[in-house]
Amino acid sequence: MTPPENASAARRQRQARNVVLIALLVGFAGAMLGVIFGIWSGSVIGPDAWLIGILGTVTSGLMILLWVKPAMVISVITGLLTVYFAFHLNAGAIIVYQATEELVRVIPYLVWFFPLVVFHQFTNFGFHKRAISTLVSLSPLPMAAYVLAHPTVPIAIEALDAMVTFLFSFYIFVMCFGFFTRHRDEEVQRAARAEEADRSAAVLRVSEERFRLLGLATNDLIWDADLLTGKVWWSDSLLTTFGYDPAGPDTDLRSCQNWIHPDERSRVVNSFDRVIERGESDWTSEYRFMCADGRTLDVASRGLVLRDESGKPIRVIGSTTDVTALRALEQKLRQSQKMEAVGQLTGGIAHDFNNLLTIILGSAEALADINTNNPDAHALAKNTIQAAERGANLTSRLLSFARLQALTPEHLDPGELLSGIEGLIRRTIDEDIEIGIKIASDVMPVEVDRSQLENAVLNLVINARDAMPDGGRMTIEAKNVTLADDDLLHFEDMKAGQYVVIAVTDNGCGMSRDILERAFEPFFTSKEVGKGSGLGLSMVWGFVRQSNGKAQIYSEPGEGTTVRLYFPAVNKRAVQENTLTAAVGVVGGTESILVVEDNELVRQHVATQLGRAGLSGQSSSLRRRGARHHGQWLAD
Repeated sequence: MTPPENASAARRQRQARNVVLIALLVGFAGAMLGVIFGIWSGSVIGPDAWLIGILGTVTSGLMILLWVKPAMVISVITGLLTVYFAFHLNAGAIIVYQATEELVRVIPYLVWFFPLVVFHQFTNFGFHKRAISTLVSLSPLPMAAYVLAHPTVPIAIEALDAMVTFLFSFYIFVMCFGFFTRHRDEEVQRAARAEEADRSAAVLRVSEERFRLLGLATNDLIWDADLLTGKVWWSDSLLTTFGYDPAGPDTDLRSCQNWIHPDERSRVVNSFDRVIERGESDWTSEYRFMCADGRTLDVASRGLVLRDESGKPIRVIGSTTDVTALRALEQKLRQSQKMEAVGQLTGGIAHDFNNLLTIILGSAEALADINTNNPDAHALAKNTIQAAERGANLTSRLLSFARLQALTPEHLDPGELLSGIEGLIRRTIDEDIEIGIKIASDVMPVEVDRSQLENAVLNLVINARDAMPDGGRMTIEAKNVTLADDDLLHFEDMKAGQYVVIAVTDNGCGMSRDILERAFEPFFTSKEVGKGSGLGLSMVWGFVRQSNGKAQIYSEPGEGTTVRLYFPAVNKRAVQENTLTAAVGVVGGTESILVVEDNELVRQHVATQLGRAGLSGQSSSLRRRGARHHGQWLAD
């Protein structure tokens, strides 16, 4: 199918093929008539017969070539036919003049030189056109030279005048028709160029529209960089996501390098240049992107390098994706996995250490009872008890972080709890710190361990106090929130529903990003040596997680910190229906007590303590693969 931009040329070529075919048919038909009525009848002999035979042979051969190779009709066939017609007209005119010596008999041949010029200009589309044009322009000269070289005496002057007039008219026609054809070709070329320009503009518009729609269909930033001019086309995401106007003055290839964070600019630019210099086609890089409003986003850029026929890079088409949320989610996942691993390790150590402390503390209490009359030994036992209790408090915090702490959850009102410890909170903070407690009137109850929640709030208050050594403002609030399915992206391991948030906010020094990522890790502290154990926030984190909640920290250096504790809300009707069961004292008797514990030392220690209390206890070891059983009293 002929392309649309060549419609005019294709139409001319079809017309030229038709003219060539008609010329061949006319020539062949004339040759056949000459053979039938001239050669076979005997009226045409000698050179005329040969000329008719050659005409039939040439036209029939060219028609066969046209049937075999149709594409050669406007190149080889038309060129050969033009050359043959020039030869045929000269030969025919010379033969006729030689036989009759009458100039008037030559006129039919002279007239055909004019259509020959038109035929050549109209049908030849480039097959040695310049050389054949020269041949056609000079084609009447052999015949004219022969006539002038062999004049008849009576009409020599008339023959000379006729030949000069003919040649003058012929060359005037050649020049005029040549000017016309050149002008026509220029017009055709201009029209073709205009049509090509329109088509290119339409293709460009379609391409730009496709790019624009692609930019609208994706949140990614689509860009097209011209390496020769340095200009860059940007999609609308440059404005909506990063805040820069795509039509602004500073959006070229060099200026956009300033959007890369200074710490990573040289690395990114060098990687881009290296891909281009090495002849590679794919470029990828991740870096921090500085937005127009001062924000910094994590982005991933990809580009495809386009090259010309010589391999020279000319364009780079690519995209830039905002991966800030993805990287933050990956970081949260890694942090969660790390906290889980540390919790498992910490819980195992704390559990074993707690078993040892149980024995130490029990033995120390026994020694204190035995040595009541020995002051020195009694004092040593008391010191041992105090040290063991401090160790037990430490293991309690570690178990809380590992979510292995024994909790006593109950339904309680967060507002009443905060009001109950308000006095303790105010005595804990300095006088130059302003405190405000905001409790929503409709705050719902929660099911948590009261003492652990009080300790968690006090821990947060102490941390907020230490973050404001020069005074400031602290706010403690409790309110209801509802988490939808879309919110769970930032609350892993939680379900959609109603929650109660207890938040402690200060306007102190805040935390940097590095400190914020490790704030909940056990034994990590940013305080001076001796002023922090590094277990406060880790204990809060473990307690909240064990209570099916979530602890989150929001902090900015120099702005302050907010710690929010999310607890599942409990329906108030369920709280009202919850009844307390009165404790019934244990009445001694002939009970048989079975002590079950996987640690032999602890099991023996408990059995000894029962014996000392006047009870009969039986020690038994109970093990099960993959499980650890803590001390249980089973009565029958």
